[in-house]
Amino acid sequence: MKKALVALVVLLALVAGALFWLYESLDVLVKFTLEHYGPDVAGVTVKVGHVEISPKDGRGMLRGIEIGNPPGFTTTHAAKLGEVRLALDPATIREPLVHVREIAIEAPLIVYERGGKGTNLDAIQKNIENYAARNVPVSESGDKSAAGSGSARHLFVIDRVSIHGAKVTMTNAGLRGQGITFDLPDIELRDLGKRQGGLTASQAASIVTNTLIAKIGQKVLTNIDLLRKGGVEGAIDALKGLIR
Repeated sequence: MKKALVALVVLLALVAGALFWLYESLDVLVKFTLEHYGPDVAGVTVKVGHVEISPKDGRGMLRGIEIGNPPGFTTTHAAKLGEVRLALDPATIREPLVHVREIAIEAPLIVYERGGKGTNLDAIQKNIENYAARNVPVSESGDKSAAGSGSARHLFVIDRVSIHGAKVTMTNAGLRGQGITFDLPDIELRDLGKRQGGLTASQAASIVTNTLIAKIGQKVLTNIDLLRKGGVEGAIDALKGLIR
């Protein structure tokens, strides 16, 4: 009987230790979540090099994030993110509604590849939208809404999302990863999910991706002459269908 009691105490101690480790190891959990669930959301591989997040002040940093390309595209990746800074409200990290003060993406390298049925970013955006539509939280009344009170799904309110120093390479299969590279104007979004009472991660990602695609389209439209003068074979053909 005493041995069984001792074993139970040891087991409880191990469980308590594991829970404490998980609480203090948000970086491990975030890396696992991005690499494990990211492909389900975006339909492409997601690799994360390094994550540091403090549960005490909610500040963190992610490095070495690489987002793969959908099937049918030739380049190895759609984007490489130089550095991502996070600032969360630590009191809400494990609450159903998480308050994100800032997500700042610095110096991402984006590949915008034209394929037979559209671009790689369009394909990723469609994957995200489909995932978001399948996973809309359901309220207690049975209605689908972003802030269903009966849902255990985490929702997010994000004060600010910024993308600084982005470079975009436009290419197609014929160019084999080569193409025209240009700087993208900085992007800033505010108060995502505030009006709706929270967004799922996939809904927030869809908004950011859609904004990014629109900004790239605007930049291409205003620089057609520059691309034409670039002298890269196929560059102008790569423009076809990019502007909606």
